[in-house]
Amino acid sequence: MRFEGRTALVTGGAGAIGLATATRLAREGARVAIADRDGDRAEAAAAALAHADDCTAAIGLRLDVTDERQLADAVSRVEGALGPVDVLVCAHGVLATGSATETTVADWQRSLDVNLTGTFLTARAVLPGMVARGRGSIVLLSSTAGVVAEAGIAAYCASKGGVLMLGRQLAVDYARKGVRVNVLCPGWIDTPFNDPAIEQAGGREALEPFIDAMVPLGRQGAPDEIADVIAFLASDDARYVTGSVLLADGGLTSL
Repeated sequence: MRFEGRTALVTGGAGAIGLATATRLAREGARVAIADRDGDRAEAAAAALAHADDCTAAIGLRLDVTDERQLADAVSRVEGALGPVDVLVCAHGVLATGSATETTVADWQRSLDVNLTGTFLTARAVLPGMVARGRGSIVLLSSTAGVVAEAGIAAYCASKGGVLMLGRQLAVDYARKGVRVNVLCPGWIDTPFNDPAIEQAGGREALEPFIDAMVPLGRQGAPDEIADVIAFLASDDARYVTGSVLLADGGLTSL
């Protein structure tokens, strides 16, 4: 029960990794707010979670992380319903495929708006409260594509690389104010989020030999496995960990 008495806000919370994370935090005692651009899915996920025997409280809300007004309203709603935000997990994201010459300016801008600016705005919305209380933990989701380049996803690589450095910079600014900030970089995780890249690569049949050859563990990860790592980083078990960039990629970037 590492999160007993604490409130967690998970953006992209209706997605595979976000929902797995919200579920994991709830099982360890957190009051959980599931925020997602798809408000209906967020509310349905929160309702299902709230009925679980080991869930203290859960709410769902519609949230566009690129909208500052929505973010302010969302934080206010979470604080009113569940209490001040102690843990923030930024699991939102979009994936646009294409090289620099293939990517439209609209796709490039949308990638930066959601993946990078949306993460900045979300962190900025909860930081004042965390600083005022002298404690807080933030986990930002980047990607192995923010560490090493991958073909055909120029906008995604650029935006996720920005998330990585944003997390490290926030850690420096807020460490002495009681707020820890860490970055998690998942590798190939078996979720619908990767479908555009998989289709571009030739479908799942083409993906399997790539995974076998390039991932030392020989398989994709599962959302629950990423949630396990997020829970560690967000908890007091990682109380001396800030500014860290942790890879959960089955060894992909070791090759």
